[in-house]
Amino acid sequence: INWNRSVDRELLWGPEALGPLTYLPAYTRLNAIEKRRLNQLFSMGVCEQFVWLEENILVKTLSKVLTKWHFDADFTKAIHHFIDEEKKHTEMFWRVLEKSEPEWYRQRQFRLFNTSKLQTWFINRVVNHPTVLLVWLWMAIFFEEKTVSYCQHYQRAQKQNPDTMDALYRDLHHYHFLDEARHFQLDEYLLSECYVKQASWKQRLSGHMFTKIMKSYTSPQRTSRQILKVMATEFPHLQQSVIPEFIEQLPTLANNQAFQTMAFS
Repeated sequence: INWNRSVDRELLWGPEALGPLTYLPAYTRLNAIEKRRLNQLFSMGVCEQFVWLEENILVKTLSKVLTKWHFDADFTKAIHHFIDEEKKHTEMFWRVLEKSEPEWYRQRQFRLFNTSKLQTWFINRVVNHPTVLLVWLWMAIFFEEKTVSYCQHYQRAQKQNPDTMDALYRDLHHYHFLDEARHFQLDEYLLSECYVKQASWKQRLSGHMFTKIMKSYTSPQRTSRQILKVMATEFPHLQQSVIPEFIEQLPTLANNQAFQTMAFS
């Protein structure tokens, strides 16, 4: 990635179709400048989410796994390499965020992505007990598949409208994809070593937990609400009716066929 470049604030930072809020009727009430800013906020929220995922579900969890289970030398080396790559990804996302909003990310704290107290408690349990709560495996695979999907959307958008997409964000997701595509083979080994050999009750529990987790992605609301708060601050005239309309319509994403098809097919 060429880090000498700046992020272009006059361009979109991601494919419009990726944003959940674009599937709501209230979106049509935004003008071009407001739609662009909504796109930029969502794109930063995606970066924050990947940082959270890779720090918690991958780096911390796999580091704990290495202290709990013993593998052969080659597999252990592969896991260490995997962890190093995820740390590199985290740094990439933070650097793009810092270029996007320097004042926001001086302390490298999340501004858009957030989890509830219950979700935070849950993730901490998974990180600290990965040999019992095996759901982290399926979460890792799910997000790796999302990485591939994101890159495909960027490639499609770039081909259709090559002059509308910021180059730094495009390259970020491209290089992230190249690394994650190599991880699918390691996933097979992780499933074989860390899941298939485990007791059936652990497997059933992980399936139940994963089902609960997925509900937050079929109806994404927490980050969307935070994005709308920023929009309300930056565009005060939206506070009277447009923002309330968005908030009222958010729950309908769970049954919005166009959004569900984009996100999960």
